[in-house]
Amino acid sequence: MYKVVEVPNDILRVTCEPVKKFDKKLRQTVDRLFDTMYEYDGVGVAAPQVNLNQRLAVVHTDDETGPLVLINPEIIETSGREVGLEGCLSIPGEFGFVERHESIVVKNQDLKGRTHTIQASGFFARAIQHEMDHLDGVLFTDKLAVPNPGKDKRIVFMGTPTFAVSVLERLLEEGYNVVGVVSQPDKPVGRKRELKPTPVKECALRHGIPVLQPEKVRTDYAEILELKPDLIVTAAYGQIVPTALLEAPPHGAINVHASLLPKYRGGAPIHQAILDGESETGVTIMYMVDKLDAGDMIANTIVPIEETDTVGSLFDKLAVAGSDLLIRTLPAFLEGWIEAVPQDERDVTFAPNISREREQIDWTKHGESIYNHIRGMNPFPTAYSTLEGERVKLKMGEKTTGTGQSGEVIRLEEDGFVVATGNDVAIKVTDLQPAGKKRMDGATFMRGAGQKLRIGDRLGGTHERT
Repeated sequence: MYKVVEVPNDILRVTCEPVKKFDKKLRQTVDRLFDTMYEYDGVGVAAPQVNLNQRLAVVHTDDETGPLVLINPEIIETSGREVGLEGCLSIPGEFGFVERHESIVVKNQDLKGRTHTIQASGFFARAIQHEMDHLDGVLFTDKLAVPNPGKDKRIVFMGTPTFAVSVLERLLEEGYNVVGVVSQPDKPVGRKRELKPTPVKECALRHGIPVLQPEKVRTDYAEILELKPDLIVTAAYGQIVPTALLEAPPHGAINVHASLLPKYRGGAPIHQAILDGESETGVTIMYMVDKLDAGDMIANTIVPIEETDTVGSLFDKLAVAGSDLLIRTLPAFLEGWIEAVPQDERDVTFAPNISREREQIDWTKHGESIYNHIRGMNPFPTAYSTLEGERVKLKMGEKTTGTGQSGEVIRLEEDGFVVATGNDVAIKVTDLQPAGKKRMDGATFMRGAGQKLRIGDRLGGTHERT
């Protein structure tokens, strides 16, 4: 196997020399090229990508076309043009749309030097052309197609919380024609039960965009249709949108969802990713269908989850990632260049909204799980336990070591107290809100109400003191 070279590297800009010797060494080189391609999970690799100056490449897009060896290839016939998405092993993590011939005929030589022709179309033809470009020092990034941004299209945006505000703001910043906004109805908040507009509604009104707030969009969508949208964009709207509305715009309806679908369909994907201790999540743009988060996937992006991330910090990261992904995706999507991919139903998991019962900490679980539970409820709805029969909200904690009965206070420190869990990973409570008091850090608590705390006290169960 070879090591694939990455940009910048001079060999990737060389016009390669023809293969002249058809011998055992050539066959060994070809075998190593195939091994390299399979190891790197590619569909093709050219000699310059492994630091060899030869007009030689291998391609394997599917078993029907089979493994193909390209030796001194030359395109002799072409027909049709199509735009498709490409990447490259020598430019990891970068993708772009390239216009190429739809069908080609290639004059080629085999391992014994005999000349023959290859007919190829579709993705097979695209892969061959991509590898042949390498033999002339050309990268796919040299040929990127530039789509029309589609900023004249009439867009209706549907969303409700702060996450959706970021998406709407980016659409407006980039100059897209948002002709209307649909959000959930205003809800009463606070002791006075005053009606408060949704964050998306507030954003729309600041920009002078008409706002619709149907109680039940399944039946009350006539006014949305009157806006004559070319495209509907949704982000955390909060209601199932009816098929008649989804299918009305020429470009359909797409959703910006805060997970890597098909994982974590539902209303709390950010919470669930942290609760489950995931190391990464992301954003998926998908077609909307009349089933929860089940549409074909158009694009996605991965976002790492740090050990200290909370729902709040990850929320902010995903809002930015989702907005960026939408702006990058829209032009090619509106041009019809993107082929959506169905979700694999075998991999579906769900992230239902967080119920009150799920907020309570179960101290019999392992410490890692409890740590994830606390940060997976921060800043909302907030994990809690009980202490001396009263509820205490636990905003943040740290993993440490220690054993004892589950929920037992096993150490008192200046900046917090340590609680035993179901294994030897204990939790140090560093940010909390006792019943009837303001939120405070662990040090403040230990100087005040925490003075009453004793080793052996229990959280989440009957108060015990020896």
